[in-house]
Amino acid sequence: VIEDLAIDGNRENNPHLGGCRGGGILLYRAHGTQIRRVLVDGYHGDGISYQQSDDVLVEDCTVRRCSHLGLHPGSGSQRTIVRRCRLHGNGSIGLFLCWRVRHSRFEGNDIFENGVTGISIGHKDSDNVFRHNTVARNGKYGVLFRNEPYVLAGHRNRFEQNRIVDNGNDQEGYGFYIDGETEGTEIVGNVIGNT
Repeated sequence: VIEDLAIDGNRENNPHLGGCRGGGILLYRAHGTQIRRVLVDGYHGDGISYQQSDDVLVEDCTVRRCSHLGLHPGSGSQRTIVRRCRLHGNGSIGLFLCWRVRHSRFEGNDIFENGVTGISIGHKDSDNVFRHNTVARNGKYGVLFRNEPYVLAGHRNRFEQNRIVDNGNDQEGYGFYIDGETEGTEIVGNVIGNT
């Protein structure tokens, strides 16, 4: 259990460290970890990253101003629950699912003002539910399904009752951008648009 902690990444004075092997918090094969009420601010890389770690709970956390990704579950991390988190002002992506993130729930999160994308889904990230999230004012995409061939795409993801608004810039912007050979995506009862 990791609780009630503030992590100052001091990104201006530290070298970049990639998210699969580094982060403000990095879990590797750390099944059942619970992270609650943690602030990660300004890490030069990813804020919270967990790889090959099943049944992780991330709850009531804030990840902000990290230079790359905010929250990065990946490498076969299954059955994660992320709820009531604030992921904002990160350099590239707020919530980045990568490599077989499956059977997981993302609920009641605020994901906003990230450099490029709010939520990014791709490499075999399947059978997940996104419910009651706000995804707003991200640089280009609210939700991006990355360009993957059928055998590697993220299938059967469900988006339900989310608010996905004001994403993009003066030249280009998308609430949802579904690329690749993705199937079984359900988008139900969401607000998608610009205020």
